[in-house]
Amino acid sequence: MNYRVIALVAALATASSVAAQDCPTAEDLETGIRLTRTDPLFSVVLTRTPDGISEARVMERDGVPEDVSSVYSHGLTVTRRIGAGGTLELRYDRDTTELDSLPGYREWTSPVALLSNGEVVNSGTYTVRISGLGDATIGDCTYTVWRVQDRLQMEGLQPLAFEKAFAPDLGIPLSAIQLAPDGSPVSGVFFDEIAVEPAQ
Repeated sequence: MNYRVIALVAALATASSVAAQDCPTAEDLETGIRLTRTDPLFSVVLTRTPDGISEARVMERDGVPEDVSSVYSHGLTVTRRIGAGGTLELRYDRDTTELDSLPGYREWTSPVALLSNGEVVNSGTYTVRISGLGDATIGDCTYTVWRVQDRLQMEGLQPLAFEKAFAPDLGIPLSAIQLAPDGSPVSGVFFDEIAVEPAQ
């Protein structure tokens, strides 16, 4: 009987180990990590590149699929977005790799310049602060996350503010809630699935 119990425990431990291995890690950014929300459709593939993290997304707008691609110098700082309306860029004065140490800073601010199709059209500031630590679960995978709030304030425009669950072990956000100027939630993106993209 004892041998059977030991064998069952060993089998369960092995199964748990295999399941854990199926959850993407930062190394999987080399081939790509896919995050998917099923309804309405919103799919994001994140891949590590020499410029940072590349994001290719497919979303539904008025029932029509729309492709948008972005590049992030850090998982919290978008630097380029290419869509139907052209190319937008954000240039940060500070080194965005400092955000790897955000819990030590608590709050991080950088002047930014906004470029449209290569021409500077506005300037402002980007601020991100950590509000706590926690866990985020997508499917069968659970990750430690930083709860962060970021705010992009451009001259003459309403600020863009989000609350995000950023997974430092992956280097990417796992959810985002857009906030109104008073801090109330406007809309959010939460994913149902996370998976490794097959190598091409």
